[in-house]
Amino acid sequence: MHSYRLFVPQLNYIWKRIVDVLFVRPLQRRKKFSWKTLNHSNATPVYELSTVPFPMPINGVFFSKIVNFWQAGKFRLANSTFFSNKTNDLRHQKMHVVVLEHTPAVFKLETRDGMASGTKKSNSSDDSTGAISTVSQSKTFYYGLEIELLKAIAKAMRFDMVFYETFDADIERWGNVQDNETLTGLLREMHDGRADFALADLHHTQYNLGFMDLSIPYNTECLTFLTPEALSDNSWKTLILPFNREMWTGVMISLFSVGFVFYAFSNTLTFYTASSLKKLQMIPFKRKPEPWHDPLPAYDIFDTFAGCIIYTYSMLLLVSLPRLPNGWPLRVLTGWYWVYCVLVVVAYRASFTAILANPIPRLTIDTLQDLAESPIRCGAWGAQNKLFFQMAQDPYSQAIGAKLEHAPNYNEAVDKVNEGLYAYYENIYILRQLRSTRKSEKARQTLHIMQECAVHMPISIGLEKNSPLKYQVDRHVRALIEGGLTRKWLSEAIERFQSNVELPPQEATIDLKKMYAGFVALGLGYTLALFAFIAEKLYWSYVIETNPAFDKYLHGITFRRRL
Repeated sequence: MHSYRLFVPQLNYIWKRIVDVLFVRPLQRRKKFSWKTLNHSNATPVYELSTVPFPMPINGVFFSKIVNFWQAGKFRLANSTFFSNKTNDLRHQKMHVVVLEHTPAVFKLETRDGMASGTKKSNSSDDSTGAISTVSQSKTFYYGLEIELLKAIAKAMRFDMVFYETFDADIERWGNVQDNETLTGLLREMHDGRADFALADLHHTQYNLGFMDLSIPYNTECLTFLTPEALSDNSWKTLILPFNREMWTGVMISLFSVGFVFYAFSNTLTFYTASSLKKLQMIPFKRKPEPWHDPLPAYDIFDTFAGCIIYTYSMLLLVSLPRLPNGWPLRVLTGWYWVYCVLVVVAYRASFTAILANPIPRLTIDTLQDLAESPIRCGAWGAQNKLFFQMAQDPYSQAIGAKLEHAPNYNEAVDKVNEGLYAYYENIYILRQLRSTRKSEKARQTLHIMQECAVHMPISIGLEKNSPLKYQVDRHVRALIEGGLTRKWLSEAIERFQSNVELPPQEATIDLKKMYAGFVALGLGYTLALFAFIAEKLYWSYVIETNPAFDKYLHGITFRRRL
């Protein structure tokens, strides 16, 4: 029933949301007094049927829209529709849209004096698109996935858009609930009913549904972490990488033991030969060395222990022997040891070639388990993200939620990630944008996007709480999704930094960095040779030359006399 108490300004917010309603009011006829009217006091009453003037805005005073009249059991006006769909045609009413710059939903471009300060160009400057905001000789253009999506909806429903940002958008962004239960940022605008739509890459969560209505999700984004990446630059030890620890242990044991085996075989064979010749009373002729000559060489190459060690080492390096040993046992042992050396060397060369051809391994964090077990801290915007991880069921997400902290500025957060002690939580599109906008090439290489998605989050457009437009908006959003336009607009929005993906280093390329091991080995050889030379000089100066029997003209004789 019609009552003026329903139409006070304090209750106007109700009739902006409940638009399918009829008010019934009996009309009082004012007629001149006569005996006829006195006798016809039971005249048929007339009732007025009115409704909310939606989509016309209610400016202070509420004026209802008359739909029909009822009298004598019938309607006076024919062909009147009481509950027509008022949201199909909004008759170019202005809808206030609060926006927040966030990739890939909304981008902002400011121009001054007709010159653009960015690279994005607007296709049209018509105010009906609602994509222009003018402030003191400067224009702000908004573009992006959600801007195009809402423009298509506005064209279908015939309404105009007025875009604006909150005064604290740079600081509060989406907004938070303060200790005194007051709201900030975009949430305040939607909760207080100042905006009809909200474009801010809103997550379709119960937290946001407590402050506004959300359309059906038009996209699903991968939310993950931007983590520091470390390159395991172990090029200096490339020479030992082909074999693992157990393989090197086996090679070293065989290398040291085989010299003793050769020496034992050689001594056994020499003893057996000398015994046989003694029985036959055949003494092999050996020339007595003169004092000015070097000692005679050994009877066989493996007769001395030093010869066994040197020749077995050279065989492992595929250096041929000066000659084969005399005894057949030593020849058989030499042949099989050659087979062993060939196998080891071939395996080492193949593994060494593969190491040089492969890219440098990277130490990255690619799963939630790795992130939870790592000592680095985590950051994300807002308390809702922290609450999301704390309420998760798996222990790794709970561990991340325990060390997750509020990160109000994403540029500062990325700088912390670059320092190697932080991980930043956002959607994969903005993480690629943040990585591509780093000035330093080294910073871009050390930023890694975690491969595992923490969650595949549905994204929606925000509407005023209990908005009568939600049904029509959902219908048009569903049609745009089925037509593939949302995917097209998404690819256009991320086109600038879509190519910024992590590419592995080029394989099968040998550069100077991969050959550090060769220079390390050469430098180590130079160092050891220098120390050996210094030690030899010191020994010669303080031991040999101080000997009373030293004669500088007969160095060799003096040395042999000392021995």
